[in-house]
Formats: sequence, structure tokens, C-alpha cells
Amino acid sequence: MMGRFYVCLDKVFRFGELTEKLTDSRPQPAIPTSAVFGMALAMFVTGRGSLNSIDQQRLFPGRLRRFVGPRVPSGDTVGRVYTQLDSDALRAVLREVHFRLKRNKVLENTAGLLFVAVDGHEFFLQPQTVLPSVPEAHRDRR
Repeated sequence: MMGRFYVCLDKVFRFGELTEKLTDSRPQPAIPTSAVFGMALAMFVTGRGSLNSIDQQRLFPGRLRRFVGPRVPSGDTVGRVYTQLDSDALRAVLREVHFRLKRNKVLENTAGLLFVAVDGHEFFLQPQTVLPSVPEAHRDRR
């Protein structure tokens, strides 16, 4: 099932090409950033709730080979690399995913409204400045 899911993911989003664009601040990584991203995605797709649960999944590398390649990272490695992940590269990948979803008509025409991503690593953290496009009525007054 994971193999078919990956084939579909690669066909629609060019998953392999997208993840190759991801970088982090490690000088000479033994495990590619794309493998770490693939492992984290596999964690979410399979409903695993934590990085520790990834280690159980590592015991079945055949299922993960297309997602992560031959070197399957541990949960500790995933957490460590995600703290060093280049936010700009991740934003570019997510922008491309959003573009493909819109192009394939998965997302409805929202008349200028887009979806919001919430994450625990603060990749999308904005400074406490008010964006000019936000109407006065919707501005947070902290």
C-alpha cells in the first residue's frame, strides 16, 4: 500500500524532485535531508503520533524504501535535522505543493483566501508586524 501511495505522490507532486530541494545546516550529512523529510511524512501518513514511534517503523525498511531511500533515519535524527532545516527551502516545497493542488482542482477557488499551515517548529512564524493586506478589523491587538 505504501508503494502505491508513493507512486501516486511522485506522479502528482514529483515528490522525489521536490524533496531533493530541501537542505539543512549539516556540513556533510550522512543521511540526506530528503530521507529525513520522507520519514517524517511517512510518520504522518501512517498516523504515528511521535518521533519515537518512527523507530518502530524503521524495522520495516522495505515499506519505506521509496520514501526515504536505503538509509532509514531514526526518530532522533529526524528531530535533529528538522531543527536545522532551511525554512526557505521548505516554504518553496510547500508553495509548489499548494500550486499543484490548485492546478489539479483539489482546492476550491477561495477568492483570495488560502489555507493556513500550523506546525510545531515555527517554520511559518511571522514577526509581530501587521501585514498590510490584513484588514483593520482582523488585526490582533496585543
